[in-house]
Amino acid sequence: MAKQAKNQLDRAEELIARGALIEATHLLSAERASESANPRELVLTSRLMGLRGRHADARELLDRALRLDPENVDALTERARLAVRLGDDPGADGWFERAYRHGAPGDDWMVDWIDVLLRLGKFDAARDIATVRCERAPDQAGPWFRLGLAHQQARHQLQALDAYRHAIRIEPKTPMLRNNMGAAHLELKQFDDAKAVLTQALEDDPDNALAWSNLATTLLKTGEVADSLVAAERACALAPNYPTALQTYSYVLREHQQWDEALAIAQRALELEPQNMSLVWTVAMLQLMRGDYQNGWSRHEARWQGSPELRGISHNLPAPQWNGESLAGKTILIWGEQGNGDVLQFVRFVPAISERVRREGGKIVYCCFSNLMPLLERSVGDVVESVVPHDQRPLPAFDYHLPLCSLPFALGVRLEHLPGRTSYLRADVEKVRMWRDRCESGAGLKVGLAWSGSRNHQRNPMRSVDPVELASVLKTIPGVQFYSLQLDADEEADRARDAGLRLVDHTGEFESFDDTAAFVQSLDLVVTVCTSVAHLAGGLGVPTWVLLDVNPHWVWMTGRSDSPWYPSVRLYRQNTYGDWSSALGELSGDLRALAQHHQAEAPETETHGAL
Repeated sequence: MAKQAKNQLDRAEELIARGALIEATHLLSAERASESANPRELVLTSRLMGLRGRHADARELLDRALRLDPENVDALTERARLAVRLGDDPGADGWFERAYRHGAPGDDWMVDWIDVLLRLGKFDAARDIATVRCERAPDQAGPWFRLGLAHQQARHQLQALDAYRHAIRIEPKTPMLRNNMGAAHLELKQFDDAKAVLTQALEDDPDNALAWSNLATTLLKTGEVADSLVAAERACALAPNYPTALQTYSYVLREHQQWDEALAIAQRALELEPQNMSLVWTVAMLQLMRGDYQNGWSRHEARWQGSPELRGISHNLPAPQWNGESLAGKTILIWGEQGNGDVLQFVRFVPAISERVRREGGKIVYCCFSNLMPLLERSVGDVVESVVPHDQRPLPAFDYHLPLCSLPFALGVRLEHLPGRTSYLRADVEKVRMWRDRCESGAGLKVGLAWSGSRNHQRNPMRSVDPVELASVLKTIPGVQFYSLQLDADEEADRARDAGLRLVDHTGEFESFDDTAAFVQSLDLVVTVCTSVAHLAGGLGVPTWVLLDVNPHWVWMTGRSDSPWYPSVRLYRQNTYGDWSSALGELSGDLRALAQHHQAEAPETETHGAL
């Protein structure tokens, strides 16, 4: 009798496995199982009920099985799978953990558990379980793929690629495998490898929307912007409601200067996934670029979760962020964030917030990057209680904090009412006089040059100008003495000189940003790409000409040659991605005219000073 029952259960399990549910139902019934004391019958019948959508019956049968045998691993894993079908991933995680704790063998249920952990964002746990499964079944591609995915979600791209290579050796056609490898190469800035593997992914599956989207991003990175548009459009044609593809398409449209379309596409993606902070950030950047500060500043607050450069950075400050609470008798710490350029741009708002805080009876302490201390202490020190360096420990006591770039949101800043429209940074007067004396150039126009931003910035290859190309259009302009503002760039400065540019370099004498500010203040004109030098010169009120690539920082907006942020700034924009010829041609013509005008007005008695 027992053997017959076992054979019947074996047969039922086989039928369920191949989807023959009608035949399996002839062998198993919920009514009979509810009276059974056989855990295996209860588990199999529960599985059958679950596949038929009778989840309440399935749960009752499993609960009965677990009352009979609380450590029955089949019942525990089936209970976890039922939780998955019911959309209860946290519950499923608990049941799978109990099964694992009770020594369940490394069967396929572990793969289901890894999937649950990945959906829950428990990437370290997913990695640990995937590692165990790979050790137990090293010849199965699925666990290796999931191990790679766990590493990738934790941003461990090299480890992800190692796991993916194991999977591809076992089963090259694993769905999404090559796409994920391409995405890992993309994160590692291995763009040629990314392009190659994504191209192969699309040969295997031409309708893979995510692979098309990743290829679009890769082609942007390699400068193939026309091809990137094709890839982005194909991704969205395949998956018109896929937020990631829409976001990529928005990025591509920006490089093609289709601003309104880029914003509309990004907003569509955000409607589909309103809690996605990366999409909030994407929309914010476009709104600010278009001058919509009312909406842009509020979404700009998503930068700590949405910006690729800032995502995951912890503040670790011992007080809450200020959200408009009364500051009577309170001290608020305003602290500089991101890069030097951001601080130089946004520090203009400190006097305005200081006025508000003092009116309420509070105090402000400004926490500053150490390299900017002398300049900013001189510029805003008279409107705050104190200026302290970032690395000072302990910091002065404070009740609230606020990141510097949150000030426009807190102040309700609008484009037409920007504080600090005139010069708001103050260079050291004595240092300025010293540099003017040293660099007095007679009738010559003194022009500072910066051709590159930070080499670590993701857009630096697009926003920088080759110093040789810059030299080729400037070297023939008479009546100008050029000075390098490019720090730690001796080799590049030599290349510019070899190309014929009259370039003097005093940057080796700059010991702080304060020295740079004084030198910039002593010049007649600054010519720069989008970097901190542009914000420094603009904040000092020095005439500044800024070269901009087709998709510039949002502060420069679109379609205009002036800047509401800096009245002394003139903008020269690329017309075509990667092509500086038109912008440099316009700038060099204007510089030639300015030099001629300067020379015509210079007193005949001026003589050249020491360089």
